Amino acid sequence: MVQGGYMEVGTEQFPYTSKLTITMHSDKYSPYLPMYGNKVIGVRFGLLEMHGVPRTVTWTKLANTADKDATSIELTDETDWKVGERIVIASTSFSNREAETRVIKTITNGKTITFDEPLLYKHFS
Repeated sequence: MVQGGYMEVGTEQFPYTSKLTITMHSDKYSPYLPMYGNKVIGVRFGLLEMHGVPRTVTWTKLANTADKDATSIELTDETDWKVGERIVIASTSFSNREAETRVIKTITNGKTITFDEPLLYKHFS
């Protein structure tokens, strides 16, 4: 947590274009900061700026329901995502634990994404 300071990753004029990984270790029983939680990048009385490569589409919807064990999804919008990037497929059930992270293996027409391993859960469009 930064208090009264300044943290910057890239600028609008010169975005950060390399890979940046922020790893937070915790579980639901870990101690937390009041009002913030136990997994947080917190800035109090300060400024946090993060500027990466500008993206035209940062999120989109599924065009079709993705069944359990599927290795691809079809999106409603064309994206500028790249092979090797990680995506999160949000949960569509009552359990937020069914959100899944996958690495993009191939992209067809900017809308069909295949990934490295099958889905564990069904995701409704």
